Amino acid sequence: MIRTVCLLALAAYVTGQSYHGDPRNAAILTDSRYLNGDGKFGASYSQEDGVEFKEETDADGTRRGSYSYIDPSGQKKTVSYTAGKNGFQASGSHLPVGPNQLGVAPTPGYEPLPQYNSPQQAAPRAVPQQSYNPQPVYRPQPAYNPQPAYNPQPAYNPQPAYNPQPAYSPAPQAYRTTTPQPHRFFPPGKLSLNRSPDGFSYTFNKA
Repeated sequence: MIRTVCLLALAAYVTGQSYHGDPRNAAILTDSRYLNGDGKFGASYSQEDGVEFKEETDADGTRRGSYSYIDPSGQKKTVSYTAGKNGFQASGSHLPVGPNQLGVAPTPGYEPLPQYNSPQQAAPRAVPQQSYNPQPVYRPQPAYNPQPAYNPQPAYNPQPAYNPQPAYSPAPQAYRTTTPQPHRFFPPGKLSLNRSPDGFSYTFNKA
């Protein structure tokens, strides 16, 4: 079993080095997924353009995985990561390294100097303000303005009777054919699916 997996990985690597087609049309070489009853699940796949992916999840929800690809210079780049309660943490030989990982102590933040207050300087004495008491201003009341005489409304003018519109009759549509089935939707290969009461396992290998 291990020998077969190693041969498939080697074939995927060699194929990825020589693949020069459109990455969107790269065929899938291997694909596997599983789900256990204890909450663990995972997935992995490899493509003919050198892309590889693998991820597994523990019962507590922590995810560990890696992915690889071929850069424009033809070098294979691999990134390993862990995602869980401590956030997303990635590592790789081509990724930049943060200052905390280099052992450099962080620069302390700015701390302003305390304000200088001379003990001989006395606080200014507050001067009491006199409250302003304005005199009331006389405002005469407006003269009585009687309401206008009652103006009756015009007589009721009924609206014309409701004239319903004819029922909507859609025009007949011409028959249209559906989209043709893509020729790469079912790639040739060997498919295996095993189901259990609380999980499943699935594998695919390109012929």
